[in-house]
Amino acid sequence: MTRSRSALALLSILLLSIIITTHAAAAAPSVYKVIVDDYYGFKIVRIIEPSNTQFTYENLTLKINSGDSVIWENQAYDNNELTIVSEQNLWDSKQGYLKYNYRSFNYTFTQPGTYQVSIGEDPRIRHQTIIVASVETPTVTTPAPTPTATETAIATASVTQTPQTTSPGFNLWYILAILV
Repeated sequence: MTRSRSALALLSILLLSIIITTHAAAAAPSVYKVIVDDYYGFKIVRIIEPSNTQFTYENLTLKINSGDSVIWENQAYDNNELTIVSEQNLWDSKQGYLKYNYRSFNYTFTQPGTYQVSIGEDPRIRHQTIIVASVETPTVTTPAPTPTATETAIATASVTQTPQTTSPGFNLWYILAILV
């Protein structure tokens, strides 16, 4: 009996330490879609995945994390062609060339920094700024092992049961027999 209690106590301590241990999970990379046209430029940004991520896009500035991807989609009027140009030469003009509407180009930002993106056919349209923040590597902390208590034998009193005597009393079967 004491061995099973010891095993149960040890198992519960182990499960408790697993539950208490904090596990930091790295955030999954996000994917953003930028709607681009030849009049407004980089006008709308939507997050594609994960759908519950909050982000800010103000003054044509998108703040993302390292490892996130951005998709630029051509939605120009009259099916005009657009070329998405990186001021830092992250890709060449062939990769960023979007000949027709709904054509898209994507890029994954792996290095932290501030990047400028423009439309090659119309440089007067304001450039888009993408600020890429570094993602910290999560650390897993484990608690110090807890000392286990040693069990001591406890004297228990033995209990014997004595059968109770049944007293003649009122029985429901008698009422049922009378009614029938």
